[in-house]
Amino acid sequence: MVLIYGLCGNCSKDIQMSVGQSVFDKKVVWHLSSSCPYCSQAIALDNTHAIPNEMKKEILAKEGNWNLIVLEEEQPATVVTKILRQAMELSLAEAMNLKKKMPGSVFVGTKAEIERLRHLLAAEGLKASITKTVT
Repeated sequence: MVLIYGLCGNCSKDIQMSVGQSVFDKKVVWHLSSSCPYCSQAIALDNTHAIPNEMKKEILAKEGNWNLIVLEEEQPATVVTKILRQAMELSLAEAMNLKKKMPGSVFVGTKAEIERLRHLLAAEGLKASITKTVT
C-alpha cells in the first residue's frame, strides 16, 4: 500500500489515504481506504476499472516499474501476442509491436499489472518472468 493525500468527502480536510493494487480473478483490482481524523468518516473501496493516473504514478514511485519478460519465440510468441492483446485491449498494431520485442521485455507497469499478465501466460503454459526495472 502507498500513502497519498486527498480531501475527506465529508469535511473536505486534507487526509492520508492508502492505495494499492492486487490481482484477483485474472483482473487488477485497485484499493483505496481512509479514515478521517477530523470527522471520523471512513471509506474503503475496490475497483477493477483503470486506476486513476495520479494513483498509479504514486504506486510506481514507491514500488518502481516492473517488466514482463516473454521468453517465447515463433509460434508460441503468436499465442502470447493474442493473450496480451485481449488482456490489455490492444489494437492489432500495438500487439504486433509487442511481438517484435519477443523474446525480451514487452511491457512495463506496476507489479500487479505485470504479475497478472505473467499469470495469464503461465495458465497457457507460456514462459514469462517479471523483473524490477533498475534505475
